[in-house]
Amino acid sequence: MHNSGVCVLETCKVLGQLLETLSGHWAVHLPTRVPRTELYEARIASSKPSLGFFILLISSAVIATLGLVSNSTAVVIGAMIVAPLMDPILSLAFGLAVSDGKLIRRSAVTIGFGVLAVVGTASLISWGLGISHVQSEITGRTSPNLIDLGIAIAAAVAGSFSMTRKQLSNSIAGVAIAVALVPPLCVSGIGLTLGSEMVAVFGRGTVAGLTNQIAEGSFLLFLANLIGITVTSLVVFLVQRYGSIRSCWRNLLVWLGLLGLLSIPLSSSLHDFSVRQEMDAVFGRFKAGQLKRVAIAQSNPRFWSRVRLMYSNVIVVNNKARLDLVLNAPEDFLNQSLVDDFYQKMQKRAKDFGLKDLDVNISVIPNRVYKFDNQEMN
Repeated sequence: MHNSGVCVLETCKVLGQLLETLSGHWAVHLPTRVPRTELYEARIASSKPSLGFFILLISSAVIATLGLVSNSTAVVIGAMIVAPLMDPILSLAFGLAVSDGKLIRRSAVTIGFGVLAVVGTASLISWGLGISHVQSEITGRTSPNLIDLGIAIAAAVAGSFSMTRKQLSNSIAGVAIAVALVPPLCVSGIGLTLGSEMVAVFGRGTVAGLTNQIAEGSFLLFLANLIGITVTSLVVFLVQRYGSIRSCWRNLLVWLGLLGLLSIPLSSSLHDFSVRQEMDAVFGRFKAGQLKRVAIAQSNPRFWSRVRLMYSNVIVVNNKARLDLVLNAPEDFLNQSLVDDFYQKMQKRAKDFGLKDLDVNISVIPNRVYKFDNQEMN
């Protein structure tokens, strides 16, 4: 016991000497805060709806819309960097923190006209190109949840804090990419030009007759970003004493209330998202041929040994799911009774996922095998 105590003391002594040696090199350094007057002037300038602001915003909307239509992630990211919509939102948050009514109104007007400009630009491009189908870059922005709100909050902390530190101003571009304000608005514009039903392309599979909820879902994503950034930036500015909680507590309560109301549909979407992920995982095992890990396949191994799952798409809204499947099977193998049996098993499986209802749409691609005998041909 005495030897172990001596070893512990010696170890602590060595660690203490090491920390003392490194303290001068590893001291915490926090960049100097931007003076309140200087930041105030910068926020006033960023809140004005200038010609340059709209040129950049419309350009980013064009880039984003074309990137979404062509399903190019790199092009959409480029549009995020160009988009200047983050500036008036941060000005709105600063105006709320310092209780400047004029700055709040001007920032809100700039944001409003900016939203109309982006949605209108995207709608015109979509209408001009005659877009009739959507792909993953578009559909991926139609089902926001609490995860998206969490991303907006984290990005707002980075954006508002870097704005108050000159040495960290280069981080704004990364924040713009993380939040992605313009692409959801462009998706809303595209959704407005589509009819009540749309055609979706997923990889090599095409599914027709899907309900068009693109505009509503993508605009909800934008609202999640807008409110999340505004509330978080307001708190960051207050923590750094750019404003006083005594003078802006009403503003804070109003926006916290909006954040709470927004969390209701987002939390429901999060549950739908988790269910969709579980169902996608099941059908992913089908596609990978891992039939031993799927209960439905084990219940009828003969059926699934001859049937191949070519495509699956799951849409979950308000605890109700729609499942689109494309099966490939021998021409004379599948019949109505086999398909009905599969449908009944899927309905039972839906209860395990906690779903209230499940609509299944099954398309079958039959295959025919032709055999040739070389001897007979000769």
